[in-house]
Amino acid sequence: MALLLIMVGIIFFANRTYSASDVLGDYADLNAENPFVSIESIDVETEDIFTSIEIQEETQQELIDAFKNAKFKRVTDISSDYDYRINITFNTGYAMYIDSDKKLLCIIDTHDETHEYYTVENDSDFFKILKNSTKKISKPVL
Repeated sequence: MALLLIMVGIIFFANRTYSASDVLGDYADLNAENPFVSIESIDVETEDIFTSIEIQEETQQELIDAFKNAKFKRVTDISSDYDYRINITFNTGYAMYIDSDKKLLCIIDTHDETHEYYTVENDSDFFKILKNSTKKISKPVL
């Protein structure tokens, strides 16, 4: 019987989803005034690995809303093929690396220098908005 309870507990916690406030921690104020998002693309094959991407305030708010409405699942299958570094600022900044292909977020805890990895489990449009806001405009060849 005890083994059955342990197995049920493991299955329950393995399939648990987390909210944005769970992912960011106890002190995250998702209702803080004037939240904003900064995005940098990552290209390890260039001298300046990080390139800042300007996004409109309206798009920043869409990303914030999608993040707040997302449901996350903690994962251990980590990636180092990140294409963005994002900082979402509510009452303080919350930095994360993003692997948009795997829909993976690596939350960076600057207080104790740890990382936690999550995938988005619902269709909150976070990655769709991110992709649309960071599309590079190609110039026609003349």
